[in-house]
Amino acid sequence: MLRHEQRSLVLASAFCLLSLPINDSLAAVLLPDELLEVLGFLLAFFLGFRYSQAYNRWWEARILWGALVNESRNWRDLLTTVLPRRSSFAVRQRLLQLEVLLIWCVNASLRNRDGRIECLPVAVRDLAESLGLHDPSVQQVMQAMARRQRELIEQKHLNSIERADLIHVQQELTRAIGGLERIRAQPLPASSTLCIRGLTWVYGYLVFLKLDALGLLTTAVVGWLAFLTLLMAERIGMFLENPFRDPRFALPLDRICQVISANLLGGDHPLAQHKTNHHGPVVT
Repeated sequence: MLRHEQRSLVLASAFCLLSLPINDSLAAVLLPDELLEVLGFLLAFFLGFRYSQAYNRWWEARILWGALVNESRNWRDLLTTVLPRRSSFAVRQRLLQLEVLLIWCVNASLRNRDGRIECLPVAVRDLAESLGLHDPSVQQVMQAMARRQRELIEQKHLNSIERADLIHVQQELTRAIGGLERIRAQPLPASSTLCIRGLTWVYGYLVFLKLDALGLLTTAVVGWLAFLTLLMAERIGMFLENPFRDPRFALPLDRICQVISANLLGGDHPLAQHKTNHHGPVVT
């Protein structure tokens, strides 16, 4: 965290250091008694709003990924129920593989602002090639799943109830994926981000001036540390509102995909043993 925000922290420290010779004059002009109280109230309000909205986005993403885990298991169990015959094993396995490929494609698409899939693990690319999808996307995989269901219907492998059950599961998958894509594509307004960041800089610097005006080195150091702490608090809110891209605050997407792969294809499948890039609890 400190390494990634080094530029802001160094800039704030340099600003405090360079202004030391004129701090007394600045304090006399910029520190009326009510100013810090008003700015502190505004900053607390806006930061609280920012954290609330960011955490709501993170929590919703967590719930939607949990829905993907559950609906993937429903997909597996439903296929086991409606396609029990040995002659249908290949069809069932292909539909399970398509579901696993879909989840990994969702994972990759959420990492980019425009939803493009730039990099898939080798094992995922191999799976896509085996399914005849050379450049897979979320929409292509979902359409392939729909075509497979249509073939089962045309071949009289599914009755009307089984067909409705499969369609319902795919609709739930589509709903969860759509929610995740909305979170990715619609960040909080940039104007509010800039306003909160500017207010944080102003208030943090005024706190430093206030404590430095007491004339003690220790209080100046405390003011400087308070300034940096406020900057870090504001940045954490920004990271939290993006639950997919930043590995420090993102959900453990690779691990969730690994769990789904193990549930559908078995624990010995390469994707179930894929080395994860994110650490944290698996959300189910």
